[in-house]
Amino acid sequence: MSVNDELLDQADEARVRGEHAAALRLYCALLRCAPDSLYLWYRTAAALGALQGWPQVARQLELSAEALAEQGQLLLALAATQDLALADAGAAARLLRAIAERYGAGSSRLAAGRAQPPPPPAVDAVAPELEPVTAEEGAALCALAQELCGDALQHWRQVSRAPGALPPHPLLSALSADELVELGGLLQRRELAAGTVIVRQGEAGTSMFLLAHGLVEVERDGVPLAHLRPGAFFGEMALLTQEPRVASVTARRPVLLFEIARKALEDAASGAPRLAEGLARAARQRLLRALLATSPLFAPLDPARREALAALFSARVFQRGDVVVTEGGAADGLYVVLSGAVRVVRQDQGEPLLLAELGPGQVFGEISLLHQRPATATVTAVDRAVVLCLPRAAFNAHVRQFPELVAHTYQLALEREASHAELGRSRPVVVEELDGAVLV
Repeated sequence: MSVNDELLDQADEARVRGEHAAALRLYCALLRCAPDSLYLWYRTAAALGALQGWPQVARQLELSAEALAEQGQLLLALAATQDLALADAGAAARLLRAIAERYGAGSSRLAAGRAQPPPPPAVDAVAPELEPVTAEEGAALCALAQELCGDALQHWRQVSRAPGALPPHPLLSALSADELVELGGLLQRRELAAGTVIVRQGEAGTSMFLLAHGLVEVERDGVPLAHLRPGAFFGEMALLTQEPRVASVTARRPVLLFEIARKALEDAASGAPRLAEGLARAARQRLLRALLATSPLFAPLDPARREALAALFSARVFQRGDVVVTEGGAADGLYVVLSGAVRVVRQDQGEPLLLAELGPGQVFGEISLLHQRPATATVTAVDRAVVLCLPRAAFNAHVRQFPELVAHTYQLALEREASHAELGRSRPVVVEELDGAVLV
């Protein structure tokens, strides 16, 4: 880590502790060396507002948020807009609408693909004094901060160009502008020190997170899996299931992030049902992309044909105990588990026989689909589950376009029938019946 990264972390840590004068001094020292840093401009204005009063910096917050949005820093722009709301709620509401129209689904400003925002500019080494700020020094510091924010504004105006393409956010840009505005009221900003555990493996998932600034580490069973940087989001499974967290996430540098609580989202759904479904839809799309890359059903296809095949599936959400398919009933298609798990049970001489428990990426319904006969088992959601379904009519209409799908499905059907026959000859696994649904 460079000297300047260390100083920036010190400034952000001071901000987390509420030591606004110390944070402002460090932000000013860094901004003096890098007037083109929009993050430093915004954070300097925010620290100044915390010291002098928010109305004093309303214009700087508004302009820095505009600049961040134009540079592709969506989440930081939203953070600056929240600070602006402390000074001028009307201006913040107008700015949020303008940002949502830039970044919402269907915006002509969004670039194709998944472009990343530009990296922050480099900062020359600085060595500011770190002694406590006296009252006299505090007044001079606030004056200096005003001056440096003005310089940052002038620099932005000199280098800004005609509006260009903006990088879509992988989650938020799937929402409409109206949904993004609604989401603004649900975003809970959190500023956390390095070392803070944000998500703990095994705990219930009650919210998801959007990382605006900093660095977090994902680990499972104590083994590091990945580092996530600004623009990333995590914990989205909480919007789809009620399963425990499968990994821990820890701040490795001070972080600025947004939390979206599932309960707040569910409460808001009564007034804005499109928002809840929009976020769940976007989360399902991300899970679907992972599924396309890993499921044996889609693996034989090239990326374009994977997307074409996935478009034929529709997502269905099932709660714990919901019956997806009933033994002896009409099986209406091919199913793929997107998230959660389902249990497959067949009646064997009047007793329930557990055939399988299927998780993400696994397929069921293939035997009835290929042989055009009633379902051979009952499939029930173990907990909340999201399942993709390819209706029988769509399968029949497009089967010739995807011979790999037919081959995989046919082979799976043969293996399943042989396995089920072997289970039938062995001792039955008895499960408990609850409310008419077969569960363990």
